[in-house]
Amino acid sequence: MAWETRAHSVAEAANLAGLHRATLDVVVHRARHLDVLFSERRKHRRWFSAKDISVLRVAYELERTGRDWATALAQAFEHLSQPPPSDALLVVPAMSVSARSGRVVIGLSDLIPTASFIVLPLGKIAEEIQARCEQLQEAPSVAVHT
Repeated sequence: MAWETRAHSVAEAANLAGLHRATLDVVVHRARHLDVLFSERRKHRRWFSAKDISVLRVAYELERTGRDWATALAQAFEHLSQPPPSDALLVVPAMSVSARSGRVVIGLSDLIPTASFIVLPLGKIAEEIQARCEQLQEAPSVAVHT
């Protein structure tokens, strides 16, 4: 499946990104003015590509490090215009306190804290999401007759 082919529903996108469906709904709502960066609306449904899902996942992790949502989304989008190499890392300055909640950011999954930077395994995240998207598309449809 192509990196930019928008063939996944909201529920599939949430599952593929490793996010709860309600979390994805909140994220989409908060960024509705930027939604062309990570989805497409067709009639009353929203569709996502492997690229879109990767952008959302990386932006979600960046926001958890204290960035505002628009900045996190822009950074993720900028670094995922093409599928990154599997060993690609995104290194960003660490922010010790979340701008929204005031909580200290420690021990986030998929993040490796260093002295003053956060290292996000960008290539691994994108590669896993793209592989799962391809598996989902290759899965045979099962018709149930009653």
